[in-house]
Amino acid sequence: MNILLIATGGTIGSAFDGVSINVRADVQCAVAEEYAALHDGVRFDIKKPLNILSESLSASDLNTLAGVLLQTDCSAYDGVILTVGSDNLAHLSAFVSLLLHDCEKPVALVATNLILSDPAANGRENFSCAVELIKEGRAGVFVPYRNDDGVMYVHSAADIRQADLSENFYSFQGAYAVYDGAFREQRPYVRQTIPAVFDGEHLPCISNNVLLIHPYPLQDYSRLNTDGVRAVLHTLYHSATLDSGAAAPFLASMDEVPFFLASFRSGRKRYQTSVEAIADGAIPLEDISPECAYMKLLLACAQTRLPIREFMEG
Repeated sequence: MNILLIATGGTIGSAFDGVSINVRADVQCAVAEEYAALHDGVRFDIKKPLNILSESLSASDLNTLAGVLLQTDCSAYDGVILTVGSDNLAHLSAFVSLLLHDCEKPVALVATNLILSDPAANGRENFSCAVELIKEGRAGVFVPYRNDDGVMYVHSAADIRQADLSENFYSFQGAYAVYDGAFREQRPYVRQTIPAVFDGEHLPCISNNVLLIHPYPLQDYSRLNTDGVRAVLHTLYHSATLDSGAAAPFLASMDEVPFFLASFRSGRKRYQTSVEAIADGAIPLEDISPECAYMKLLLACAQTRLPIREFMEG
């Protein structure tokens, strides 16, 4: 079995030097090297486009990763594994799943909760599960991750939510499957798509031109700097709400800049505040996680072939 490994750094490629945890070239691919040494018949072709802690992810890094994903011929491989950091796992997973939404090979993003030298680290198990996904030939982009309940969850990569103080990961619409030696599907695979504007010759040119707003009490929109902003994504409280009264003057000031709201669930009744914001010109996005909506909007602003709103609705 031939697997393409794309190593980008993160905790899974890091070590502790007595002072801090940081990426290190000599452990960047350690999890794959260990696996290959223990399992005959599994070969990894390795690319190392990045070696960063994921919290340091930049627009340049995303452009580099997009180039590798769109310019690599995966037909010679049984599947692809990306080793990534956990802090931006949800964002990178969404990014990869959008660019590879029509990929016919299994693709998995693998992170770890702790450095691999820690006995409590789940990175090796997550990696092994990724290989099992590839052995089964499941087309799609996935995130296998063992939570601290001991369960190995397999998430649709477009659907995973950002972890906060917890080391666990969850999906916006629920995990796709659990793995206990066999894959036991729980929900349909979630696929988010983008229009066919990118390929190996037409790469995205991502820049920091999307304003991301999260709701909180006493929010003061007048403090926001909108210089150079091409689009706005405003996430919502869990009931798909925001303070529409506070947001209204800011929304009106954006003029021709598209202003999106995420995330609504299709078929659910909306609160008055959300209805007011939409009446004021905000564009609702349904059944897409905030992380995926943000990465999709970055890609929408990284091309010129389609209007931003048409790209987002495509």
